Amino acid sequence: MAKYYIRLKRTGCIGAVSCEAMAPLHWKLADDGKIDLINSKLIDKENDIWELVIDEKDLEKNKDAAKACPVNVIEIYDEKGNKIA
Repeated sequence: MAKYYIRLKRTGCIGAVSCEAMAPLHWKLADDGKIDLINSKLIDKENDIWELVIDEKDLEKNKDAAKACPVNVIEIYDEKGNKIA
């Protein structure tokens, strides 16, 4: 089964929560007014980038979440590192 990598550049988040509306099982507004990518891991502390590995069944709703983000801080990559959203 294919794996996909969601990356959140959290410092750029403005708390619009459009991603949470699209994929509430993966996104949640935190107390600081920015979004959290649920169960993700911090992969770049300096730039506050978080990553979560998902499979195909969660891909479309998270692509919708990435497209809905007004500040484009959500990116999705395939296993080869190609940006797909």
